[in-house]
Amino acid sequence: MSEESKNILNKLKELNKKKSLPIFLPSLNKKIKFLPFTLRQQKEILSKIPTDSSGLITFNNIFNNIISDNCEGDIDTKELNLFDRIVIIISYRIQTIGAVLDKEEGKVNLNDLIKKVSSYDFSKILSEEKIELKDISANLRIPSISYDEEINNQITKKIKKNATSQEIINELFTSEILKYIDKVTIEETTVDLRKMNYFDKLEIVEQLPGNFVKKIFKYIQEIKDVENELTTIDGIKIDASNELFS
Repeated sequence: MSEESKNILNKLKELNKKKSLPIFLPSLNKKIKFLPFTLRQQKEILSKIPTDSSGLITFNNIFNNIISDNCEGDIDTKELNLFDRIVIIISYRIQTIGAVLDKEEGKVNLNDLIKKVSSYDFSKILSEEKIELKDISANLRIPSISYDEEINNQITKKIKKNATSQEIINELFTSEILKYIDKVTIEETTVDLRKMNYFDKLEIVEQLPGNFVKKIFKYIQEIKDVENELTTIDGIKIDASNELFS
């Protein structure tokens, strides 16, 4: 690379820093500065249009890398969660394209979504929750984006190319439950699933009693309900995917 090219690139980096975007992160309850999107990052997002659930996994993984690369705050981006990622995605959409999103159901102002998230009390759902049933208990919490990505990568490898839609749904359902389980205790024995390899913890989860799994799924559904509530504006659901940038 020529000296002239290096000089221009350095000036572009400095220019981007001056245009940093302060974004409110629910898990930290404060704003953190992020560098603006680059054209390369936008191209990467648009090249991975999700056509199914596995496509959305790819998009989320790409955005996790963008979050890590663009964050200017002194924080561990790997510990951010799905609500943080949603706000970051929406904030970048507003910055790069604009706040107005034209959906089939009508137009939505994405600034309203940011306001809803910023004013929501996350204290209850961000704390760890323990569920119990006779001799078995589990500690549950929202997964970090890094743990979410770890499970997604494993499930993507596990799903065969010729898998049916139902097989994919079944695998995604199991992995989604797995993401939210921190520890499992049976009588006096406790195992930390987040420190185990994927197939060992998958085996444990698949052997959990159905009525106990029902309790876990109830907790997960409560989290999903909050997500749906915050991403619905004027009755219109907004999906935090790369369709926002197309």
